[in-house]
This record gives sequence, C-alpha cells and structure tokens, in this order.
Amino acid sequence: MVYRYQDELQVAVRAAQEAGHLIKDKISCHTVTESKSCVSDLVTEVDRQAEEIILQAISSHFPAHSIVGEEQQGDRPLVPADILTWYVDPLDGTTNFVFGLQFCCVSIALAHQGVPVLGVIHDPFRQETYTAVRGGGAKLNGRPFTVDKSVSCMEHSLLVTGYPGNIKKRPRLYQVNLKRVIDSCSNLRALGSAALELAYVACGRLTGFWEVSLRPWDVAAGMVLVEEAGGQVSNLAGQSLYLDEYVDIVASNGLIHQEFLDCLAWKDEGDEG
Repeated sequence: MVYRYQDELQVAVRAAQEAGHLIKDKISCHTVTESKSCVSDLVTEVDRQAEEIILQAISSHFPAHSIVGEEQQGDRPLVPADILTWYVDPLDGTTNFVFGLQFCCVSIALAHQGVPVLGVIHDPFRQETYTAVRGGGAKLNGRPFTVDKSVSCMEHSLLVTGYPGNIKKRPRLYQVNLKRVIDSCSNLRALGSAALELAYVACGRLTGFWEVSLRPWDVAAGMVLVEEAGGQVSNLAGQSLYLDEYVDIVASNGLIHQEFLDCLAWKDEGDEG
C-alpha cells in the first residue's frame, strides 16, 4: 500500500536530522539565552538557527504550504487554513537544553484543517527518529512500533506531565485533581519535552501524558505518533483534539484513557491573570 505524504515525510526527516546535528553540537557551547513570555520561557540562538534550517527545507520543496514555527517573528495565524500547514518546534525542551540535560528534540508536523496528518520527532542525543503518517502506522528509525498494550489500568501506569512556561497559564494546572492522579498511578514524571514525552507514550515507554496550555507545535507531531501507534489522544474533557492557539491534551495507550480522564477530573475555569 502506498501512503500519502511520502515526499513531505522525507523532507521533514532530513530537516529534523540536520537541525538535530546542530542541537547536539551546541548543547554545551550555546552563547545566547533570552526570555519570551516570561523569565522561565527560554529561547537560544540554537532554537532560531535550527528553525531556519527547517523552514528553508520546507519552503524550498513546498512553497504553497503554510508554515507556523515557534520562533517566527511577527503575527501569524495559528488556526489552520484550508491549505496544508506545517507546525515546527525546532528545539522542544529548550530549558533542558540550556541546563545541559539531554532530553530535547526536533518536532515537525503537517496538518490539514487542524488535524495533524504527518509527524516527525527526532532525538539527536539518542539518534532516534519517530515518524508517522495518518493511516500508515508509526515507526522508530524505520521499524514499526505500538503503544504498550500490557497496561490496562492506572494503578500500573507510568505517567508524565509538564508545566506551562508562560506564568499566566500556570493556574490551569490546579484545575486538574493532581492528588487523585498521583494516588492512582504507579508513578509520575515531568521530563521537560512534551513532544518527546508524546513519542515515549507512542512507543510504550510511558503509559499516559497530559499537559495544559501547550502550543500547537508542541503536540502536533506527537498526536499523529500516538494515534498511529494505537493509542488515544483527546482534550482534558475527553473530546476530539484540534490544533488551536493553545492546546490542553491527554494522550495514552488507549486502555487507560477513560480512567485517566476520570482521575484528572478536569474543570475548565479559564485563565487567571
């Protein structure tokens, strides 16, 4: 069977791996660290250099496509139009990168009308490239993989979450019943790269993930990976998830999904501040 988006997939993989080489080379010798929305929302010159590598590769091969990159300057629409739209996170896990923690990645996705149809996540430190095309399954370095179907309840689940970089979004953390989640699962992690955490759910290293107030480039590629690996993705209310300016997400192996949602007990009270 021949799947769609194979040309796009090849370009995305090459671009992600080239950007990954830069990230790996620069983790101990980057020179500029700045803040964006707040002091904990970091960006380096490597974020911008890696994004330029990816944007040039995509725009040269697919000039008619729209591109939304994390480090792009100026106002760009985040709600997808009818044309194909790329979502690029050139360095997901910048804070880890700045502190020398080798848990960060490149994330590239292609979406149609708000639904990701292609995802590539590249971990340059472990030389792992996760790929998925809608309807074609998920692969790690070219080999198919699935979520972990051996865990069917929260009690045996290893979960992961994260914290909004934008301080104004952090009150949304408390709209989840965190105590109930911690008491219900085997253990909970916070690893610092939403894209790579989603890839780990997809390949069975983690059972479930949730986070609030992420940006679309954080989750677009990981959404495809999890679903194509046989898992489940939704918003925190259990509804279908679409890319928007901000995204609240739950991803799991599918078997624990409803129990996971019940433990989260999400009540959307809006943002404070």
